[in-house]
Amino acid sequence: MVEPIHAHSFFTLGLNGVFHQILVYDYLDRKHYYYGLLEDEGRYREELERLLASMNTLLREEEIRVNGERVEAEALTVNLDFRGAPELPTLTFYIEFQAPLNKGENEYLCMYEPGRAEYDYEVYWFFPHGSRVVGVEMSGEFEVLGGRILVAWVRRGEDYGGRERIVFLLP
Repeated sequence: MVEPIHAHSFFTLGLNGVFHQILVYDYLDRKHYYYGLLEDEGRYREELERLLASMNTLLREEEIRVNGERVEAEALTVNLDFRGAPELPTLTFYIEFQAPLNKGENEYLCMYEPGRAEYDYEVYWFFPHGSRVVGVEMSGEFEVLGGRILVAWVRRGEDYGGRERIVFLLP
């Protein structure tokens, strides 16, 4: 009914150890299912609550460790928008977690179910000024820009391994 066609994920990290993630999914919705929800506030809210609960279930299935300590990510909000047409809905999730950070070397490790990408997606990591990414292990391709910005991408049909590891230095 609704087909995922693209995703973006944007991570920012504060020196206080709070990781912020904005996760954006784009869909093709030929039958205007999501657009039709705008006509019924009750159904709209019910669907957004269902989507938020579903995302939190997925997040609980991931194992996220920062410097060896297990942390739990939580989706706090979800919003429904449209990219210029009723058949192009976008769901945006805001996700947060907090972790202990060290001055100097730190490690982010996320493990999840491996699979095959159903759509293209990109992931952007923005580390604080003075930080430096020194090691990356993840599926797809990636590039470190200016020492502290990591951009990764996986294309539709590519396998992903279910493990991401980023080693970074904090000032």
